Amino acid sequence: MLRSVSIFSDILPIIFFILFTKRNKKEGLWVIFLYSILSFVADNSFNRLPQVVDFYVYSSFTIIEYTLFTFFLYKALKEKLFKYILITGSVVFYAIAIFNLFKEKKETFDSLAASVECILAIIYIICFLYEQIKDPANSFIYYSKKFWIVIAFFLYFSSTLFLFVYADNFTNEEHKNYWNINFIFNILKNAALSLAFVMKKRERTAYSLENPYSDLYNE
Repeated sequence: MLRSVSIFSDILPIIFFILFTKRNKKEGLWVIFLYSILSFVADNSFNRLPQVVDFYVYSSFTIIEYTLFTFFLYKALKEKLFKYILITGSVVFYAIAIFNLFKEKKETFDSLAASVECILAIIYIICFLYEQIKDPANSFIYYSKKFWIVIAFFLYFSSTLFLFVYADNFTNEEHKNYWNINFIFNILKNAALSLAFVMKKRERTAYSLENPYSDLYNE
């Protein structure tokens, strides 16, 4: 049941991006739209293919997911130090992910690459949020589309990190039970992405100290 709801939730960001295309033309939101499409395809293929094919599908999607999200954050970040951290982390991730993709032993899930992805993504997200909080113009960062997209991934990666770490050691029964965690937070992630696509574009200049709530509900 949860798996079906999770897969259905993958469609929501796609639908809302298309419905509100004019609101989502800028800020590199097309990257997250592409991610949502590929996520839906990958989730639909699981358990419908031979085990070894499942491994390649999920390993490849982990690389794609990391690449798209990292590209989105790289474009959003301004400080050079944070960009260097992102580039350095990416070298480590790709080395691990590509090595695991071609190793002889094949499981249904690439636990190591997925775990490294979660850790690095959380670090990048912390850098992004720190940069946003430091900027005095971002008094209401929760009215930003980028904020909700980043929070969506932070919620998902932080909640599934330990699940991915131990995934290779699960029995079939444990995998069936514990993987519900992944489904639940995938649903929440897609809900937050949908919210980001529905939101109207807010200009940074719309907020002032004298009247901080002015124009929050105007285009």
